[in-house]
Order: sequence, then structure tokens, then C-alpha cells
Amino acid sequence: MKTPFEILNIPRESGDDAVKKGYLAMVKRFPPERFPDEFQRICTAYEAVKTEKDRVKFALFDAAVPDVDALIRDIREDAEGDRPDLVSLQRLLAAAVRRIVTVDME
Repeated sequence: MKTPFEILNIPRESGDDAVKKGYLAMVKRFPPERFPDEFQRICTAYEAVKTEKDRVKFALFDAAVPDVDALIRDIREDAEGDRPDLVSLQRLLAAAVRRIVTVDME
């Protein structure tokens, strides 16, 4: 799974201006009329890292959950094949993140 920085084609150390510049370059390369799915990915990536505060939150999450695909598998296994409603999914996600953070802190 690509990080927002990889999607925007910018270094992790980028500041606000560089993030915005990367976003605009990618939007120009993948306009919404021709590439709606890629445009949505670009917008989501930009929203995740557009400000310094957002980048700090992303860095904390990325450090706590380095393998998002494994986290998703864990959540699905915890759900035991049932289709959990949104509240259950949020509960399972919170429990999975707590497990990861607890293991990293020990």
C-alpha cells in the first residue's frame, strides 16, 4: 500500500508548500474528468498530509501501524467472517491499534 507521500510523489520531509505543489502536479497529471479513481486517491493523500499537524498524525499512525494490510487482515479475522456494522468495525480497529501500540511500548 502506498503512503500519501508516494502518491503525491514528494519526500516525507516536505513542508506545506511542497505538499501542495506535489498535489497540484498530480492533479494536473490525473485530472478528475479522465481519472476519477486516481484523482480520489490523490485528494485523500493530500488530505492526510496537507498540514504539519496532519503529517505528525500520519507519522504517529504510521509508526504504530506500519503494516496496514496486516491490520485489516487482523480486523477481518476478529470479525470471524461476519459483516460487522460500522460501530463493530470501529471497535475492532481500536482494539487492533491498542494491541499494536501495547506491544511496541513493552
